[in-house]
Amino acid sequence: MNAKILLPIALLTLSGSALAGDMADATTTLHWKGIVPTVVPGEAVIITGPSGRIPYIDSAGLDVKDTTGVFTSDQISLELHYRMCSDGSTSDGSCGEAGYMEGEVAEAVGDLIPDADWTMTSLETVIGTLDTTGVGTVVKMEGTKMDKSIPVTATTGTVTFTTENAESVETSMGAELKPGQNIEVHTVINSAKAI
Repeated sequence: MNAKILLPIALLTLSGSALAGDMADATTTLHWKGIVPTVVPGEAVIITGPSGRIPYIDSAGLDVKDTTGVFTSDQISLELHYRMCSDGSTSDGSCGEAGYMEGEVAEAVGDLIPDADWTMTSLETVIGTLDTTGVGTVVKMEGTKMDKSIPVTATTGTVTFTTENAESVETSMGAELKPGQNIEVHTVINSAKAI
């Protein structure tokens, strides 16, 4: 009885091998990336996405042009809001004894702060294990280049951030990138409002 079962299996295996020889194939590489979030909550304010959305989007795609490492990015939009008071009342940055609602939750989001200051405190370009200190990556807020540790005051409540590198990494690193090379940009953005 075992021989009767083995014969059809062997024939299926052989026919599968024969058919595979006539097939064309293609290959791709898939990439997944995860970054542990670095949200440091503020006592009286909270960072959100557009329209006070929590959680907000904190990553976006890079459009890498070719092996020169020139890239642009999709945009990330953020807002700064006052935190609601823990008793449910609206806050203007002062909740007194009631204290502020804690956590990064929708219920904690109060009024939008249209003139918040936004500061880039760090910027890092990662291309595998290569030394990227010479790569000319910039971060832009509303299309204007940001400088590290220099606050930029928003003129509207919702601000958009992008990143780009307009120079070939061959010039800055002395190496051409290989097809399939992963490029990542990490920046820490702080937002504040004098209360």
